[in-house]
Parts: sequence; C-alpha cells; structure tokens
Amino acid sequence: MRCGFNLLLALLLFHCKIKNTSQNIFDPTTFAGGTAAVLSTLVSQDQVEISSRYQPTDYPAFIKTEILDLDLNRPIAKHFGKNHFRISDNYKDDLVIRDVFPLSETKLRLLFSVSSRSEWREPISIFIQKPESFDNYFFPGKVLEFKFPYPRYIGSISEAKGQITTILMSDGKILLVGGVSIFGNTVSTVEIFNPESGTSTLLPSLNQSLMGMAVCSDPQGNIYVSGGKTTRADPTLDSQISDKIYKINGTSHTVVEVPIPMLRRRVGHSMVCLSNGDLLISGGQFRVGSDENAISNDHEYISIQNGTSSFLGSSANFPVNTVFPSVEYDESKQRILFFGGKDRLAIYALYSKFIYSLDVNSKLFTTLPAVLPTSRSNVTSILVPGGDRLILGGVTGSGVGSRSIESWTEEGSITKTHGFTSRIKNGGSIVPFSNAQVLYTGGVDTYYKSGILELYDHIEKKNFIVDTMMEARSEHSAIQTTKGVVIFGDSALADTRVELYGKD
Repeated sequence: MRCGFNLLLALLLFHCKIKNTSQNIFDPTTFAGGTAAVLSTLVSQDQVEISSRYQPTDYPAFIKTEILDLDLNRPIAKHFGKNHFRISDNYKDDLVIRDVFPLSETKLRLLFSVSSRSEWREPISIFIQKPESFDNYFFPGKVLEFKFPYPRYIGSISEAKGQITTILMSDGKILLVGGVSIFGNTVSTVEIFNPESGTSTLLPSLNQSLMGMAVCSDPQGNIYVSGGKTTRADPTLDSQISDKIYKINGTSHTVVEVPIPMLRRRVGHSMVCLSNGDLLISGGQFRVGSDENAISNDHEYISIQNGTSSFLGSSANFPVNTVFPSVEYDESKQRILFFGGKDRLAIYALYSKFIYSLDVNSKLFTTLPAVLPTSRSNVTSILVPGGDRLILGGVTGSGVGSRSIESWTEEGSITKTHGFTSRIKNGGSIVPFSNAQVLYTGGVDTYYKSGILELYDHIEKKNFIVDTMMEARSEHSAIQTTKGVVIFGDSALADTRVELYGKD
C-alpha cells in the first residue's frame, strides 16, 4: 500500500506543469505544491510546525530589533536558508532579509535590514517554503502575518478635561469620574465611554467636584471612588480634601454616596475592593500641609455590608507616613502589595524603594526582602508572564520623572534594572499593551508636552519609540481594552476626542 501511494505521488508530480523550474514544489500557493503537500501527509506523518513568540495582541518588535526568532517542533533548523523566506510585496523594499541561520536544532534566527521606519499600517507577511534538503517531514509551507497598531480617533468624551479618575469596567467600557477642566477647575462629571461605538453616556454627577480619587471595582461590578480634593492646587483648607465614598453602577447608571464616610479625609491614597465586597483604604494626605504630619500611615477598613469603618491596628501601619503609593491586590494569596510612595509633599521628601505586603486575613504588615534600585512615588506596577512585576515611571526627588525600567521577581527576592525610557515623562500614562509589552503615552518631556508612544518589551528587554499620538498629551488617561489602548483627556487641551492605538 505504501508503494502505491508513492507511485501515485510520483505520477501526479510528473504530470503537473511547473512553469518556473526554480519554484518550490511544496509551495502551497500553486496547484502542484498543494497536491504534493496533501499527498506527502499520506507518506509521512512527521509534520513540521513553525511558530513566532508574537501573539495577536503584541507589537511585532522585530522591525525595531531587526531580529525575528522562530521555533520549530523538529530538529531541522539547519535546513533553512534565506532562499526559503520571502517578504510580502507591500514591504519587500522596506524589510530586507539579510541572513537566516540556526540558533539551535529547533530555533531559527532571521536578521533584517529595515530601510524605512515610517508609519507601517498594512499587515506584513513572511512566507516560508519547504527546504529541498529534507523530504521525511510534512511541511506544506507557512505564512506568518503580523499586524501593526496605529493611532486613530474613535469618538469623544463629554467635555475637555484631564487628571480624570478612570477604570475599565467588566463589560469593556470605561468609567470616567471627576478631573480638571481646561479652565483649572475640578469637575463633578461621571460618564461611561464605549470604545466599540465611540460614544459617551453621562451619569448623575457627584455631590462635589473632585480630582485625585482612588478607584476600584468589586466582584459584582460595582465601582467605588473615594477621597480626592476639590481644588487642583495644594489644599489650603482641610475641607478641600474629601472623606466621601461613592458607589457607581454602570448597568443601572446610578451614582450613590455611600453612607459611611472615611474616618480620615484622604487624597493621594490607595483603595482596594476586596473579594468579600469590603474596601481597604491606605495612606494619603488627610490635612493641609506639606510636611510629614499631614500624611497618614494607617489603613482603614470599610465594611460595606455592616456599614462601618475602622482603623486597622497600629501594627499594620506603614513604617513612615505614605502618600502616592502604588497598590496591587493579590487575591490568590489574599494580600495587598504596596510599591513606592513618599512621606510628604515637600521636594525634600523621603521616597520609598521598598515593597510592603499586608495580609488581608491576619492584618499582618511586612516589609518584603527586596529593595528596588530607584526610590520613587506614583509608580506603575504591572505583572507580566514569568513571575516578574515591572516597576515603571513615577516621580523621584525634586518632582523629576523617573526613566528607570525595573522588575521584581518574588522568588529569590530579585530586583533588576532593564534600562531606561528615551525621555522623562512627567504626567504620562503607562499601560499594558500585551502580556509582555508595556506602552508609555505622552507626558511632559522636561519642558514640552510629548506625543511620543514608547513601548517596552519584557521578552526582548528593550524599549522603542513606536509611533506618535494624534495629539501631544499630559495629565491624560490610557486604558487597555480589547480593541487596543484608548487615550483621552488633558487638562490644558481643548479636545474631547478619544484616540485608539490598536489594530484593525
């Protein structure tokens, strides 16, 4: 029976007319190649699979690194050369294959020359043909397609404003609460922006105009905002700092003041919605002043079910008064992690380089055995595959933005610096782009407002300038959605438009 299949394959290939004798007979785009590929599956079942590290949500950074590594499921990398790869016609003059060589028996490396790094909008395809030097494997050819994100407008919010408190809702829409108008006034607006339709829906307003609130979402999809301040400037009256908590429901479009005020007024604090529906609020400024005595070091537990508020015991307090910490609720381990922060508003503040953990059940507060390379506040913490947590951005001494890209691996208590962003980005946003990539958007670059989009790739351990925003923005919001990264707002830009950095 095997001889019969081999004879049939030989006869079919003999009768197929191939106009170009140099053409690979296993090219799936030709009739002969398709026939040969199908019949070869009957002869041998050892199929070759070729894959790239890039997922559909990734930015294909090989045009910046000029390197693309491919994985094979068979030890045949040595059989592939330049002649087995072709770039799609739309980029054949912009992306040129310089060399192809094996890194191991099952890994290939492609080296490119990029003659143009202008805006790439169309998808790029890399065609792979079967090498003539092996015939014991089934490989009908492979096409790798990569799409590039690009910025475009997709809709508008209700008013021009910046420094908005934002959160992604469970249904994929974005909630916007408060902020600062282009006239310098705080606003009380609550609205929901839908990235799918590009439209915004107004909800009932807050009881007061606020900015700088903490926000979180509970397991039922209710969103809570707490604290904040009524003025853009440093408060001159304690009453300008809020002690209120609001509950917002995106389905019923209700905004309700929770009848449990915080025991302290707070701004620059953190808040976590716990798995049982309660809230834990930590740190922040609670009264007027630029010294450490105006900053809290305690934690406040809000029981939504019981309608009570109480301080945790003093043994749970931060070692120093802390404002602008970054918080992460690690629900699987029932703990809250705190990164960074500072002890006062003055420029000579003490900035933190420690990582703290608060056990939700025992209320035990510990300093973890890891010291970050850079002391700073207002950092962004992002968990990436492999167990690393990236510590990005923030502010260091004298209010200067940090360029450092750092990570913390809990196993072994390892902290590392992976480089620096191209520019200082005060007032910018940092948001996940994919599982291993992070996007920096806008900000103030020393003296001017930036429209740069910069991307850090944690697998490559490199960062790149990848594009420019539709408008230069600072004090804005960037939110990761299923469509890409949505960008909007600026307290000095009379623009209500929302832009999207994403793929088709």
